[in-house]
Amino acid sequence: MTQPPVLALVLAGGKSEALHALGRVRTASALPYGGKYRVIDFTLSNCVHSGIYRVNILTQYAPHSLQGHIGIGRPWDLDRREGGIRLLQPYVRQTETNWYRGTADALLQNRNVIADAQARHLLVLSGDLVYKMDYGELIRSHEERDASLTIATTHPPTDHPERYGYVDARQDGRVLGLDEKPARVRGGVVSAGIYVFRARELMARLADPSLGPDLVRDVILPMIREGAHVYAHPLRGYWRDVGTIDSYYESTMDLVRPVPPFNLYDPDWLIYTPSEDRAPAVVGEHARVHQSLVGHGTRVEGDVRRSVLFPGVVVERGARVTDSIVMHDARVASGARLDRAIVDKRVIVGREAVVGALDGVPNAEFPRDLHTGICVVGKGSCVPERARLGANTLIDIGVGADDYPSLEIPAGAVIRPLNRIPA
Repeated sequence: MTQPPVLALVLAGGKSEALHALGRVRTASALPYGGKYRVIDFTLSNCVHSGIYRVNILTQYAPHSLQGHIGIGRPWDLDRREGGIRLLQPYVRQTETNWYRGTADALLQNRNVIADAQARHLLVLSGDLVYKMDYGELIRSHEERDASLTIATTHPPTDHPERYGYVDARQDGRVLGLDEKPARVRGGVVSAGIYVFRARELMARLADPSLGPDLVRDVILPMIREGAHVYAHPLRGYWRDVGTIDSYYESTMDLVRPVPPFNLYDPDWLIYTPSEDRAPAVVGEHARVHQSLVGHGTRVEGDVRRSVLFPGVVVERGARVTDSIVMHDARVASGARLDRAIVDKRVIVGREAVVGALDGVPNAEFPRDLHTGICVVGKGSCVPERARLGANTLIDIGVGADDYPSLEIPAGAVIRPLNRIPA
């Protein structure tokens, strides 16, 4: 069966407040993941494997990291004369000068681009999800049911279940209701943030001058209430929203389980990404590496257990990294300890410093987002020699040694740069 004309629209411009220091310099779609990837790589790779080569990415918040990563789309074979990848962001018009006010408004402000594509179906995707999916099956289901909208559904993760929209559907898949981010969770399947719209249906709704800014509340829920042909399609397999510190951490730790629930090594469904030219990883004479992912250009002389090291990381002799995520070009000095830590790019952890502990109180300022014992050290910061950081501590972006009030930082603390704007 020939696939009908499809345009993919990837929503990748939202600010991820719940990621705190990890999400301030980048959108969640650009978050480093799995030792070499960015989160958006999974959505783009799914498009290519599904035979979809017309992809528009809607950006807004802190777009530079994402734009630099995507470039002209060559790693995904999307640098094409016909179709290919296109980055769309707000710009000044003669009659409008608004930032995107929400997901529906982002589509609305690009309605001319969408109309010019002359697609039969619009595949609207979130760029901050980790999963594999053949969109061809979703589109075929959508066509066979003559649906106005098909919503991919999945089972909700155990962390923050209230963040999702719960779908009520009949046995034949017809959607009867969608309970968006309910105060009280009753169970069932949730929307996976993956939608196929009949193009003319969505374009007609975008033409409504009274349209609100949110795709779910102002487009999808009215379609369900008005009796439009809205169907659910189950997504089978691994799926994670990485928009919180806990979900990002747990999804990454899934990769170093003895039997990972998400297979990065399927030769028939590779995850494509730009690759840096770096030397091979080096594991030194006294090093021990157990159940970990180690990126190229990394040098390990210490002890690494159940952790993910990105390219260029250095773990010196006598240092120990356990259950942690260490991003590009960070250095863990001799005698230092990381335990349940997320360390962003170019961080320096000083000699004999300790980051993380098994016990501790929730973060004083952000108890909802930092309460499971994870420490976060923001991009370009340092942890001074012999400092001790308790669990659930947040070190902001660009924090220097002089910004610490003492070398003993209690659990749940927040350290910010003093008298200067973070990088």
